Amino acid sequence: MINAQIADNFDSWRTAAREFLESGERPEDIFWNTVEQASLFEPKIGNLEAREHLRVPAEFIKVAKAIACFDGAGKWPLLYRILFRLSYEDRNLLSIETDADVRQARVMEKAVSRDVHKFHAFVRFRVVKADETEIYVAWHEPQHLTVERATPFFVRRFGTMNFSILTPKGCSHWDTKELTFSPPAEKQHAPTADDAELHWLTYYRSIFNPFRLKIKAMKTEFPVRHWPTLPEAQLIPELIREAYEK
Repeated sequence: MINAQIADNFDSWRTAAREFLESGERPEDIFWNTVEQASLFEPKIGNLEAREHLRVPAEFIKVAKAIACFDGAGKWPLLYRILFRLSYEDRNLLSIETDADVRQARVMEKAVSRDVHKFHAFVRFRVVKADETEIYVAWHEPQHLTVERATPFFVRRFGTMNFSILTPKGCSHWDTKELTFSPPAEKQHAPTADDAELHWLTYYRSIFNPFRLKIKAMKTEFPVRHWPTLPEAQLIPELIREAYEK
């Protein structure tokens, strides 16, 4: 049994997987172990996309980069198993949706995609001042390791403002020029309110339509697990109660 020690990210897995694939190591002979600092496999020139004899479809790279953000131990052996089968058995494996490995990969890919969608929808910035500079800070609790995947959306949308997004799975920071990432934070490091919050709550109350209230559907699109991080969520129990009283 080979003990593959990698960091919990796509680049580290890809480096190790390339070595194993070239030497023909079978998936069942590898134990994937994630560590904070992986040094067993050093990067070499080239990558899976560029080395033609490994026969890796571009679709696999796209899927693998998404699954790398899935917060679960089974993702790395699954990806190597699919990679091995693509290279040595069937290049069209990813088109076989009934295959157990492909089906599991698609489930993980969709979970990450949903998490990124919720990330974009449920981040709420609060402004703080540091040395006369306004910095917009948000606290968010993603289910998966989606900070690096989701943050470029905010750079495109709020590129002219300094912001930080703090999460228990890593943080991102934008200073209007450079996007950087840092280790996980704790909720106590995020601001709890700002001067604009009252205006936002007033606006949210004004757009709430009690006659179109469907609690089950609302909780599907607006999961309860995110309510503690959203200022408007404090209004929801009251608004629901008022809706049923009308």
